[in-house]
Amino acid sequence: MKKYIISSISLILLLFWPTIAQELTLPQGSAAERLKSVSEERYLQELTTLGRNPEAQGFYIESLDGTTILADHQSNVSFNPASVIKIATSFAALDKLGPEYRFETAFKAGGEINKKTRTLEGDLVLQSMGDPLLSTADVNRLIRQVIQAGVGRVTGSLVVTGPFTYAAYAATDGAVQRVETLLKNQGIRFGKPTKRASGAGVVLGESHLSPPLRDIVKDQNAYSVNQIAERLGEAIGGRQAVQDFLVKGVGIPANDVFVGTTSGLNYNRITPRATVQMLRHLVLWLNFKNMLPQDILPIAGMTPGTLGGRFTAADYRGSIIGKTGTLPATDGGVSALAGLIYTHDRGVLLFSIFNTQGNVATFRRLQDSLLKNLIVECGGAELSASLRKSSN
Repeated sequence: MKKYIISSISLILLLFWPTIAQELTLPQGSAAERLKSVSEERYLQELTTLGRNPEAQGFYIESLDGTTILADHQSNVSFNPASVIKIATSFAALDKLGPEYRFETAFKAGGEINKKTRTLEGDLVLQSMGDPLLSTADVNRLIRQVIQAGVGRVTGSLVVTGPFTYAAYAATDGAVQRVETLLKNQGIRFGKPTKRASGAGVVLGESHLSPPLRDIVKDQNAYSVNQIAERLGEAIGGRQAVQDFLVKGVGIPANDVFVGTTSGLNYNRITPRATVQMLRHLVLWLNFKNMLPQDILPIAGMTPGTLGGRFTAADYRGSIIGKTGTLPATDGGVSALAGLIYTHDRGVLLFSIFNTQGNVATFRRLQDSLLKNLIVECGGAELSASLRKSSN
């Protein structure tokens, strides 16, 4: 990923009017001003009053241009981000494949088909790219096309060209084994063992195309669909690929992040400060693609899904774009929230809040209270130009 340099003024203009700014620079070398807000103090006090261990909580809120820190508590301590890690998975996939990328899946004949003997003289090639939305019905349709093409026997192998997942099969090995079984159940026999390799041939019937990647990650993040995130991670190289992207592409220190799963289930770690760093790079990347955060992340109080029922009051609705994270039975109970806040006086803010060792519902209430109070302190909510247009 390119290292973009962006100025504070251009960044804010870019968020509100993305077609205005073309050349951008990040602030270099200057220390951020640390502000003390009533919202931050009140939030920490409420946590203490409720008996929550302050060392089990972390948050960081900073202006988009990086010049002002509005809240900071254990921002360099690693916490479980839960499904907030889906932002990293989305970012890594978009950077590798592109927003308009469509996953294609098809069976191809790698040789001539003898119609009389129903024999494919060569390999049956499964062209696979790891479509995270591929369903059982889609796979069955593709198999029917193989049969309709007159294939009952294959002298070669079933050749799988890339990552392949479908339905509940989130890893390539399991998905391929299942497809082998389905083909054999339809009477198709192979002369050689299945293998992973490159392969070419003539498409049997029609290939299956997914929606654009930008739409896939938007639904994944709006509803926090673990299965899509796991399969999307498989398509781009697994958890290690996402980890490497954050460290080498975004520049997050290796000690500040550990990606255990690409969905956020189980054990993952990242610091609040590193999460904000990831968000800033994501904003820059999206704008260079003429996109905005709401193109891949839900809008609180407006987009159906995990944020649809939060910040619904008129004073806050549409002012927060982000991602939730929830693991009630992990690390004593995890609730996370990260994203962007649009404010009248302070412009766009980036935030990450990680809570552990407590009740998820309580943590969500406190998170909402913190952000609402901060919005009031910053002169009220301010929608981006595109949100104002869509809400009218």
